[in-house]
Amino acid sequence: MSEISQLEEAILALEQQRSVLSDAVVDVALAPMREKLAALRAQVGESRFPGTRQRKQVTVLFADISGFTALAREMDAEDVTELMNAVWQRLDAIILDLGGVIDKHMGDGVMALWGVNSGREDEPERAVRAALHMQDALRTFRDERELDLAMRVGVHTGPALLGAIGITAEFTAMGTTVNLASRLEGIAPVDGVLISYETYQRVRGHFDIRPLPPVWVKGSSVLLDVYQVLRIRPRVFHPSTRGVEGVETRMVGRQVEFERLRRAFKDVIEAGAFRVVTIVGEAGIGKSRLLAEFDDWA
Repeated sequence: MSEISQLEEAILALEQQRSVLSDAVVDVALAPMREKLAALRAQVGESRFPGTRQRKQVTVLFADISGFTALAREMDAEDVTELMNAVWQRLDAIILDLGGVIDKHMGDGVMALWGVNSGREDEPERAVRAALHMQDALRTFRDERELDLAMRVGVHTGPALLGAIGITAEFTAMGTTVNLASRLEGIAPVDGVLISYETYQRVRGHFDIRPLPPVWVKGSSVLLDVYQVLRIRPRVFHPSTRGVEGVETRMVGRQVEFERLRRAFKDVIEAGAFRVVTIVGEAGIGKSRLLAEFDDWA
């Protein structure tokens, strides 16, 4: 594991201890770690994209805050700017702590990418976690300042072209994946996080997710399946990722165990009493596949 990855994991671990250690202690501990992380990213060019164009699988997050326009009519421009800087300092820190790259700020919005400088399998999960943490942080901010602010977030995973654009040679991500993530943000529920089916495939089991009716979005010729992410699951279940993506295979064997799980589930529903089931077996025997089948059935 690189020093950058180690720092990212350490920062994430500290963030998860805020309820135990207090915000003040965590912020003091994180300050030098974030400075070191920024310096390392700058050394290897992670603060910007690579200099040559390349196509990569990325997860794109678009977030847009509403409410600043109304504030601008009631407050001095400098005060509104101070508020925007304060809120983006909190939200940007979440993106960076979870391994994302901030592509650009656009007025009241931000575009961030995961998968640009690394090939971690959990990039989509990190992006969705960041989206949920950003919503929590904005709610805290508006309660502290007694402001009427809200945010929509859209997340999509797919191939994008990374490279320079325009006479200023600004590095950015381009393509349908970026456009679709932007469209998802536009139709996301207020204070909600909306993800595409491509992202859902990669994060299911980690979050409580609610399917929404398929929608038309500009630039797409077909209805798109979309999902609202509600919260992080307290106990994460990792679905099986073996096999060929998109090809469903039938579970062979384990029918006795599968039926016992279904019977236990029905007993809970009918009797209203808790049941605990322990699944024990050697590595590779099919425990995860059995749980995945049960999860899909339930």
